[in-house]
Amino acid sequence: MTAQTEIVLHDAFRATLVALSHPGSVQPVPGAGDVVEAVRLVLDATWEPEALPVVITGVPEPGELLDLPVGTEEEPELGATVVVLVDEDAPVTRVRLSGPGVDGDLDTDLPLAAGVLAEREQACAAWPRGIDVVVVGPGPCVVGLPRTTRIALLGTD
Repeated sequence: MTAQTEIVLHDAFRATLVALSHPGSVQPVPGAGDVVEAVRLVLDATWEPEALPVVITGVPEPGELLDLPVGTEEEPELGATVVVLVDEDAPVTRVRLSGPGVDGDLDTDLPLAAGVLAEREQACAAWPRGIDVVVVGPGPCVVGLPRTTRIALLGTD
């Protein structure tokens, strides 16, 4: 691996880390020219090949998030991490985020359908169990929604 590749992967890892540490914040993925390259960099930089997250391209099917493991009381880290790859045509939902990493409440738009966000909230209802969602796109950027973030739906676009 070249020094340049290491820097690009480090930057993609850092973007993902900041996105998950500050839910709802849009983080550019340096070195990525488009959403496909961004998701490749995020996956390569953040997860080992034998422990890759679930990757969903486009809008998740109804019930798809509810079928994923949410971990246990003793081992919540066994809950799934889901990377959702979205494009410019993704539905947009206005939400209010709260929880660790959010200063008070944050009203923002997320490129996910209201039904998907409701399912994610349902999967995270029995804290500390739940799923972590990493949205890549639209464009070469990443947004994190860790299991500890509460989402209130405000409206759709």
